[in-house]
Amino acid sequence: MKAHRSLLAKIILWSFVNLFVLGALVFGFFNLQFHLGPESPFGGPPEDPVLAIGRLLTRELSAADRENWDKIFTEFAGTYGVTFTLLTPEGDYLGGDRQAIPPAVREKIMTCPRGMGRGMGMGMGMARRGHPGGMPEPLPDSPQGRFMQRHSRFSLRTTNPTRYWVGQLYPVVLDRENLPQPAFLLAVSDSMTGHGLFFNPTPWIVIALAIVLISFLLWAPFVRNLTRPLTQMTDATAAIARGQFEVNLPARRRDEIGRLGQAINDMAARLAGFVKGQKRFLGDVAHELASPIARINLGLSILEQRVDEPHRERVREVLEEVQQLSNLVNELLSFSRAEMNPAKVRLESVELAPIVRRIVPREGGEGCDIRVAVDEEIRVQGDPELLARALANVLRNAVRYAGEAGPIFIEARQRNGEVEWTVRDSGKGVPPDSLGRLFEPFFRPEASRGRDTGGVGLGLAIVKTCVQACGGTVGAQNLQPAGFAVTMTLKAG
Repeated sequence: MKAHRSLLAKIILWSFVNLFVLGALVFGFFNLQFHLGPESPFGGPPEDPVLAIGRLLTRELSAADRENWDKIFTEFAGTYGVTFTLLTPEGDYLGGDRQAIPPAVREKIMTCPRGMGRGMGMGMGMARRGHPGGMPEPLPDSPQGRFMQRHSRFSLRTTNPTRYWVGQLYPVVLDRENLPQPAFLLAVSDSMTGHGLFFNPTPWIVIALAIVLISFLLWAPFVRNLTRPLTQMTDATAAIARGQFEVNLPARRRDEIGRLGQAINDMAARLAGFVKGQKRFLGDVAHELASPIARINLGLSILEQRVDEPHRERVREVLEEVQQLSNLVNELLSFSRAEMNPAKVRLESVELAPIVRRIVPREGGEGCDIRVAVDEEIRVQGDPELLARALANVLRNAVRYAGEAGPIFIEARQRNGEVEWTVRDSGKGVPPDSLGRLFEPFFRPEASRGRDTGGVGLGLAIVKTCVQACGGTVGAQNLQPAGFAVTMTLKAG
């Protein structure tokens, strides 16, 4: 088999397609989320929302008078859903929300680098003097600004009550007559995400769902393309196990599944040939034996009348043996006729009641209680002779094995376009592990059964072939507390 047609090659190729699509999706997500460019380790520096908003807030504070700071803090708190507090590097209050600062937060503030305030102030002053009359601007791209971003930020969680804190050192103009001074801006929230300011989980949830959805859309057709033929093969092999060899799986595929399907087709065809040859052989043998056995039977009957009394009993024993052999041959002939090609059977609308009236007197044993409940109006699609042969074999078995245990019931009821035709007795039934094999040719539930206690195992096999030739199904079950039932299901006529 060519490599590109193998199932392994298809799976590997589809995996690479999936990885390529997901890689493009993730790259696009990071590009939108972190603004990738040529200067960062991933392509460009990400813009931290806390840093950006803090920069914007401190810029407005630096440009405003101190008496207006409360209004600015209130506006930012309402906009971003967190509270802001401005403290000196020593932890003294400068502005914003007046709240108790936990010791852990004060410790973080006190341990941040201290030698950067003058440099930062100088940088801010130079920027201010370089732009007289303009608002002081921080220099985030300067060495001082990058150092500040890396080393003067902290985040932690405190309890009683639970709060999430993010602190960042910024240069802030406290007095318009002085240079900018370093100050810690604290953003405080009762939510771990800071209502989207500290961390926004929505894009990550969206990308995770997108990955799952795209993977499903990519793999669902591929997996369906595998499971559909496997389901067809399972159904086909189950049909073969039931003795139905007319299977034809599609052979369009050129991979391992296609080869398996073709192998199942070939196996079914060969099994059909073997079974057909076996049945033809049985039919031919039975046909060839029928005439000689009839002549032997006739000869022994004549001999029985002519021999002396001492030898007559021996002739009767041989005659009984020949009669048993004749019965076996007759069953083989019935089985071979029942196995005729179903396509040759002409189905017609058949009344069940006349068939029952014809079979019951012939097969019902002497003194056997047979109760019939078949409506005269019930009709089925089938062949009258095949239906009569099926009922005769079922009733014969019931009389033979349970005729003395109680009444035998023959019932028929119609529902959902089908007719269930049931023969049930009051006997002890069959072993549960034998139910699935009752309709196999030559199968007998009890291995010890001989010709005196049971037939050769063709009766129910004949029933099955007759019912299937009429387009129906047959099943058997043990009843509780006692009894055994055979149900033939046929299309209503």
